[in-house]
Amino acid sequence: MKTFREYLNDCQFGDVWQAISENFSESEVLKPVYAEYYEKLKILPEIDSKGVIELSGRPTRQPDGMNAAPDWLIDKQVITSETDNAYVAAVLLYWASLHTFLTSKEHDDDLYHYLDIIESDDCQALGQYLTESMKSDPLGSAKRESLDRKEQQFWEETFARSSPGDWRGILFVLKRKFEYDMGFMRGFADHADREHDADRMQLCCRLIDGATADIYPADIARKMLSLLFKILEQDITNWSD
Repeated sequence: MKTFREYLNDCQFGDVWQAISENFSESEVLKPVYAEYYEKLKILPEIDSKGVIELSGRPTRQPDGMNAAPDWLIDKQVITSETDNAYVAAVLLYWASLHTFLTSKEHDDDLYHYLDIIESDDCQALGQYLTESMKSDPLGSAKRESLDRKEQQFWEETFARSSPGDWRGILFVLKRKFEYDMGFMRGFADHADREHDADRMQLCCRLIDGATADIYPADIARKMLSLLFKILEQDITNWSD
C-alpha cells in the first residue's frame, strides 16, 4: 500500500488536475488553487498516522478514513483497487479540501499570530492584520462554490445509504456527522483539547460500527449502544468547551 503523500509524489499535477476536472467538474479557474494545495500537502511534516483511507466506489463519495485535516491524512496508507495513480491522487486531493483549501498549520499559524497581536495590545499591528484579512480574494467565490459542492456530495451519499425502516440508518447518519465534524476538529477548531474532542467522536463512530453490525443486536451490541448514548449525554453539548 502507498500513502496519500506517495500518491501525490508519484504524479504530475497536470495529470491530477485532469482527473479532478473529469471526475468532479471543477472549474478551470480553480486550477491554480489546487496546484498550490497540491504543493502544500506534499511538503507537510511527516506524521505517524493511525488508520487507513479506503477508496472505493464513486469518486463523489468521500473515502472512508478521511475524517481529519490534510496534515493528519497525508501519511495515512490508502487501500484501493484502483491502478490509476493520478485518479487516486485526484480523489484524495479533492476530498482533503472538504472544509477549506488551508492546511491545519496555516490555520494555527494565523490564529497564533492574531493572539500575539491581541496580547501585545499593538493597535497598529491589529489594524494591519484586520486590513489584510478583509482583502477581497478574487477566487473567493469559486472556492466557496467548490466547498459547497463537496459538502452537498458528502450529505447526498450519506442519506443515500440510510434506508427507510432500518434503525441502523439513523446511527449511520449520526456517524457521518461525527466524521464530518472530526475533519474540522482535527485541524481547524480554535479551542483547547480539540484533538481530545475528535478522539471522543472517533470512539462514538467505533461504537456505532459495533452496535449496527447486525440488524438484530446481540448483548455486546446493546452494551455499545448504551455506552454510546452515555457519551452523547455527557459530551454532545461540550465538544468545543
